Amino acid sequence: MKGAVRAIRIFQAMAAQGWRGRAIASFLYGVLRLLRPRGDRIDSNLRLVYPAKDRAWRAELRRGVYRNLAWTVTEVLALQRDHRQAFDWISEVEGEDILAERLKDPGGGILLSGHFGNWELLGSWFSQRFRERGRQLYVLYQEIHDHDIAALVREYREASGMRVLPKEASTLDMVRMLRGGAWIGVLTDVSWAGGVTLPFMGQPCTNAPGPAVLAMLSSVPIVPLAAYRQGPFRHALRFLDPISVPKEGNREERIELTLRAINRALEEIIAPRPELWFWLHNRWK
Repeated sequence: MKGAVRAIRIFQAMAAQGWRGRAIASFLYGVLRLLRPRGDRIDSNLRLVYPAKDRAWRAELRRGVYRNLAWTVTEVLALQRDHRQAFDWISEVEGEDILAERLKDPGGGILLSGHFGNWELLGSWFSQRFRERGRQLYVLYQEIHDHDIAALVREYREASGMRVLPKEASTLDMVRMLRGGAWIGVLTDVSWAGGVTLPFMGQPCTNAPGPAVLAMLSSVPIVPLAAYRQGPFRHALRFLDPISVPKEGNREERIELTLRAINRALEEIIAPRPELWFWLHNRWK
């Protein structure tokens, strides 16, 4: 999709706060409203999780999802001008003492979030914060099928200081990195083939055991967090209480209990602002 990449580059050259950002976001939102990408998937997911809500409510929430995506893309493009803007755009931080306490330890940790709010801004903010403290943030990702778009996403992430790890990366290598003080960011709100089946938002789905396995083998905590959109180029960051792998039980029991805690944290993140979550995923296959 070289044509799509060229179009993105054109928008990137234009993107900035002010009227240009508003124009790009309005255009993207209009395209999303017109094409309704995965509109049926969004509707079926919402009917599954919120069976008591009516069609009008679902339609309004779908519009909120598209609106957030339009602004997220606009912000990511504008961020390429200067990644330090991330510090200005995240104006509030709730629970920052959780991170400060963890950074006193020479070991690393696992940052856990989902496709919620502007998750790319979240990664940029953290990678720069960690570099100031001599730490490195790695992000675990699943390769996008289109190689041109995948290369562009990698370029954007690495420009802010993140290092990307394919989901096929060696578990032992990641454990050594975590024990050595690195942090690994994971988005765990997608369905994984061969994962552990557990309830999420009241419905069964498969869950990737990776974060629980990494935390168990490296003895580091899982720190859930999310960025809540307050407006264009304005976000509030919220940390939740860290998740530790239980000490008792066999391997499978400890992993399952950790995954249940991860799902509860994601549910707590999404519940106040469901329109900020990426309902386009086939989460409940």
